[in-house]
Amino acid sequence: MNDDVKQPASGTLTPEDRATEFVPVVGGGESASAGSLLVWAYLLMWALLFGFVVTTWRRQHQVATRLDRIERALSKAGEGA
Repeated sequence: MNDDVKQPASGTLTPEDRATEFVPVVGGGESASAGSLLVWAYLLMWALLFGFVVTTWRRQHQVATRLDRIERALSKAGEGA
């Protein structure tokens, strides 16, 4: 780095200095391993898929029940006519 460039007292670099010099971050370690993140992502996706399948099954069952009621009502109306 140039000796004639004055550094700020706080230890931060100007944008020009950061563009020309690599300064590692102190204490910037990983907080979670990639393996555990992958496992959690798969668990989340399977849970969402399971929820979607259960919701779809319940809605299909409700539609089938309503359709049966409509068919019974139509058959009763057809018999009375």
